[in-house]
Amino acid sequence: MHPAVAKYNNLPSLQSTTSWSKAGDKARKTAQVRATLVKHLSSIDNALDKALEKLNDNLNSGLVSPAIHQAVAELGKLPSRATLYNWIKAYKDQGMEGLLPNHKGRAAKQPDWSLRALELYHAINSPSFAQVADQLVKENYKAQAYQVRRFINSLPHELGPQSPYRLGTKLYREKHKDHLIRATDHIPPGFLYNADGHQIDVYLAHPNTGKQWRAELTAFQDVGSRCIVGWELGEAESSISTLTALTRAIRTHNHIPSMLYVDNGSGYKSQMMADECCGVYAQFDIDTIFAIPGNARAKWIERFFLHMEDRVGKRFETYCGRDHNDRHKQLMLKEASQGKRRLPSVDEWVAEFTAFLDDYHNSPHPEIKGKTRLQVWQEGLQQDAPPCTDFVILPREKVNVRRGRVRLHNRTYRADNLHQFNGQELIAGYDLHDDSYLNLYEHSGEFLMICELKEKQQAIPASRIEEKQAQRLTNQTKRLQKHLAEKQARAAVNRVVDVQKVEQLAADTPAALPVKQPNLMPVQLDDFAIEQHDTEALKITDFAVTEDDK
Repeated sequence: MHPAVAKYNNLPSLQSTTSWSKAGDKARKTAQVRATLVKHLSSIDNALDKALEKLNDNLNSGLVSPAIHQAVAELGKLPSRATLYNWIKAYKDQGMEGLLPNHKGRAAKQPDWSLRALELYHAINSPSFAQVADQLVKENYKAQAYQVRRFINSLPHELGPQSPYRLGTKLYREKHKDHLIRATDHIPPGFLYNADGHQIDVYLAHPNTGKQWRAELTAFQDVGSRCIVGWELGEAESSISTLTALTRAIRTHNHIPSMLYVDNGSGYKSQMMADECCGVYAQFDIDTIFAIPGNARAKWIERFFLHMEDRVGKRFETYCGRDHNDRHKQLMLKEASQGKRRLPSVDEWVAEFTAFLDDYHNSPHPEIKGKTRLQVWQEGLQQDAPPCTDFVILPREKVNVRRGRVRLHNRTYRADNLHQFNGQELIAGYDLHDDSYLNLYEHSGEFLMICELKEKQQAIPASRIEEKQAQRLTNQTKRLQKHLAEKQARAAVNRVVDVQKVEQLAADTPAALPVKQPNLMPVQLDDFAIEQHDTEALKITDFAVTEDDK
């Protein structure tokens, strides 16, 4: 059963009674008029029939009180005995609520195709009313488009044209449902950073190839002041770009945040960043809050990306974000690929972005009136300086010491007196740009020694950054090869062979050797008959000499 049909079957029915608090002014006035007659008839000691007869006589002679006369005038006429009897009984049972008008009208009869129309209309491809009506007619239902439209529009919002079954649950929740409004004025600057990655909506010239390319911006935003404290522009969202942006923020402001609010992407939840023992978050004692997947509104930095694209991205002709001119964009990219137009460089985009950041930081704070974002950051920041002065932040991994050596990433390192730790597990801190050394630590974080690179296998890049790039290029090549193989397989399956032309070519080809008919000769089986002759039996003496003959 379609979920829309199940929801339709479970719709609550209209209540048979109406409470006094929910009744309108007109209904309350009608109840008060009825109560006037009910109280008058109840005050007469006689039975209802005699009381009603006496009231009718008084009305005809004009001997009734003005209140009774006005009540009958409001009702239009004196009600019948059965109606008055029901009013008196309802008044005794429910009080004034029993006298409220409860007429809901005749219940509308739903068409026999209503459930099928719900199932057809609430599809993810969003069919129109006419399409649903055509399908119903094909299924032997009598329905027209206007009837389907009237039926759908009479349903609650969740079963109407903007239902979650047509829009999707996520989009329906974001557009039509209520959401939490979070205040951040109680969060001091520097306490909580929000980070996320965003593929910029501008085609740039790749620094190496010059081809069209969209870079990935990784940014860290302070939630309390809304300032951008660190950012990095790279190929794609990764743990390396996250580490670079975070360390740049810590080094620039000489401050370590207490918490990070990040998503569940690989750049933030990788082992290098989030490992409880030797991850980057653990090194700086930073608590992390991972956002619910698909809930972009909970991240403050998403609004920054939207604001940034409006102020920075739309300055470039190769903009491809929302409200862009697709025809103009395709023309720009075509001319760029033909060499007729130059794509914007990375330096040009960075210059526009840094100028935008200056204006953004000096703009008014959205919650704290009378102050800019930069003023809130400078006045409220309580610095928590990092412990190291040279500020070399090294990603860490666990290594085992064997024969006075440790091995990490296909590299072998040694140090004096390292053999004293043989058989133990230590923590190695490595530099992404320089693989000539390692720092060894205890599990408690205590520094032990520096190990030097002893030997290096062939075909290993000197930098781990280069190694990651080579690995990424290898994976991209594999994906392209799979795509090419799929294209070739589809071409082989769809190839059409003209059988008639093949047969014609085969018929026109001369034979390699001429075919000759064999020469036949008539033969009689009697010619091969063998006559039998009586012959004497041969004796052994005819062939050999025995001893008796000697």
